[in-house]
Amino acid sequence: MITSLILSASIALASAAPADQNNFSISNQLHSGFHKQQCNFKFDRDIRASYQELLVTDGGVEQMRISANGDLYLNGAAIDVDSETRGLLISYKNGVTDQAIFVAEVMDEALEMTSFALTTAFSELFGENHKVIQRVENLQDRLRHDFNTIAYQDQQVYVVQGSQLDAFGDRLSTTLDEELESIITESMGSMMMMVGRMLMSGSGSIEDRMNQFEERMENMAEVLESSMEAKGQALEVKGEAMCQQLQQLSATEAQIAAQVPEFDAYRILH
Repeated sequence: MITSLILSASIALASAAPADQNNFSISNQLHSGFHKQQCNFKFDRDIRASYQELLVTDGGVEQMRISANGDLYLNGAAIDVDSETRGLLISYKNGVTDQAIFVAEVMDEALEMTSFALTTAFSELFGENHKVIQRVENLQDRLRHDFNTIAYQDQQVYVVQGSQLDAFGDRLSTTLDEELESIITESMGSMMMMVGRMLMSGSGSIEDRMNQFEERMENMAEVLESSMEAKGQALEVKGEAMCQQLQQLSATEAQIAAQVPEFDAYRILH
């Protein structure tokens, strides 16, 4: 389910790690307010999409190709189509290309949300020059590199490895959870030192200083949560628009299959 995957990945990507004011840990997650969309399309083939040509493959083997003028090839064999079907094929090719572009853009925005959330949270806790910030940046680079093997632009062609989307979503969640847990564990010493310095300096009693620290963390969490919710809502709106477009694209696909029965076996939205 391509839309659900994107939005679910966005939730995971947008999860930050602000401080737990009672235990001075970094375990609470802020969520961007996404809700999974009910847009249940299975998209499990690899595509190379452009407005000049749509190529669909499975295991590296060409299954379907649609040219700029609506020529249709199934398993490399040309299929005769009339003018009406040709028009539908052109519309379908352009629609799939729009969706491939959309996937790349939405996931790129989700990665940017990760960068913003994690960097903001850890910078507030440790300072911008702390070594943990470099760990966070390295994690972001890993996630982006991984994503760029799944959906990317190759000159004027947009590539989406649909056969790997589900595995990518699982791997994304696991990597994020494991790396954040490792970063948090290794940062506990620095956090305790920071808390110790805070308690030994400043004005007022130790209780006053503790309250000041808690207030600082609460303010940071509130500001970050508000910002992430706004970003998440904007991304959710885009996801809903994508869902509607996919429904229209699926209807076009069904029309083509009705006019070219052999096309039905090669549908990419099902």
